[in-house]
Amino acid sequence: MRRRELLGAIGAAMAVPFFAQAQQRIPRVGILWHAGSAEEEGSNFRALIKGFSDTGYIDGRTVALLHRFPSEEPAKFRAMASELAQSGVDVW
Repeated sequence: MRRRELLGAIGAAMAVPFFAQAQQRIPRVGILWHAGSAEEEGSNFRALIKGFSDTGYIDGRTVALLHRFPSEEPAKFRAMASELAQSGVDVW
């Protein structure tokens, strides 16, 4: 085996753990509600969680749901929307 082939094989073997780790990352979904809490959102909140669950997305296991509740206050709404955008969520 020539030097280049050996170095290529070593490099490929070292890259495998990095690719495996990248595949284990769960998607992060930012959700900006209008109410002040999950309880205030009521059936809408429960329906969203159920919808995710029905399609195989379990919060904390297969997806990270990042909920924000600005309590219908425009300043909080803008701040929380900005926070979600800057947090690196995959979808919001």
